Amino acid sequence: MTIKRKRDASWSELGFDPLECILRKLPFLDVLRFKRVCRSWFSVAENYVSSPCYSPCFQTPWLLLPSDKEDWGEKYGDEEERGLCFFNLDEKKEYRDVCVCEEVYEGRCVGSSHCWLVLLDKTANLSVFNPFSGAQIQVGSLTEDDLGFTDVDAYNIKEEPQVFVPKAVVMSESKKNKNMDGVVLIYGSRKKLAFCRYRDDRFIELDGAHQPYHDIICYAHMVCALSQTGSVEVWDFSSEFPTKVMDMTPSFPLKTAEFQRSFGDLYSSQFYLVESCGELLFFVRLIGDFVDGDGELVEEEDLFNDETIQPYKTLLFHVYRLDPHEKKWVEMESLGDQIVFLGGNHSMSLRGEDCPGCIKDSIYFTDSYWERMNEDYSYGGHDIGYYNLRDGSVNPFYDIRLWKMKPVPFWIVPDGS
Repeated sequence: MTIKRKRDASWSELGFDPLECILRKLPFLDVLRFKRVCRSWFSVAENYVSSPCYSPCFQTPWLLLPSDKEDWGEKYGDEEERGLCFFNLDEKKEYRDVCVCEEVYEGRCVGSSHCWLVLLDKTANLSVFNPFSGAQIQVGSLTEDDLGFTDVDAYNIKEEPQVFVPKAVVMSESKKNKNMDGVVLIYGSRKKLAFCRYRDDRFIELDGAHQPYHDIICYAHMVCALSQTGSVEVWDFSSEFPTKVMDMTPSFPLKTAEFQRSFGDLYSSQFYLVESCGELLFFVRLIGDFVDGDGELVEEEDLFNDETIQPYKTLLFHVYRLDPHEKKWVEMESLGDQIVFLGGNHSMSLRGEDCPGCIKDSIYFTDSYWERMNEDYSYGGHDIGYYNLRDGSVNPFYDIRLWKMKPVPFWIVPDGS
């Protein structure tokens, strides 16, 4: 008696439904690997990722940064030295074959939100670009007629785009609210606010009362802005015309004010606004203008006597939460199990359990010192690391091989949709 064996099923013949069930469980990197199995799997993954039902699994932010020049010389030539890679914090591993990079070089990156980079070219055209999928949206042009430029602005928009636009963020990753479908940014020498919805194709100045501004964030249907004085303004974008729903000027934190008075000639400061667990947090980043090999502050004139002296470096943070009833910033000694990501990106706070490769109660930062980024050919973009609030230490999370990093590293959340 002969027993006929059933033919082994081919993975390529699996139907759409079981493959979609698998895709729903996969993080971004595994979706990429899924696509490479065969043509039919690639087609299923492409259809699923582009469908309205696609909801990506949560991912720890990746670091977008230039690849080591030596590794890319043969591919791109010594003159161009072009190449990007991503650093995966969870795996402590670099990936170089998961992104499209040409657009990043054609326009300076002035911000990142979710999976999008915000790019500004030398003709003042702004676009958003997904380096994982290659998707690109033309937003609009920053024009003098719409916004009004100073002579300094006219120069910076061509030569120093990241000084002209120190922060730009995509208002929402959701397609449900068309009124949040666009970009909001800080611009110009006066550090004003402007926004542009994709459907409008032109920028409109936002009626801010406390310029110059240092940071902007978006959550729910709100846009929040932090000024140099520590004031906070909030606009509701749920309707056709944004409405200001909060304008608060808390007393500036005494600890930071006293620090700036005592060490203002040795430190520079940057301000960030973060929404965390329903609260607004104020982060003060204190950057030593010149430090030695041990991380100790030194005077600028010491540069000529000591070759080990480094350019600017982040040395500590002050952290506060907004008390809306008392109208003041209250100092925080801990972030609990939260992890914060700061830099040129949309400032964000995430749960420690969602970022298994990161240290809880820490601030992961990238370089956003635009005013000094291009003052010397030998450095700029190098100031990255994480600050541990528990012991006040600054630590590396990535082995920097280049002091001059161009394009500047940015945090971005992987998503190929």
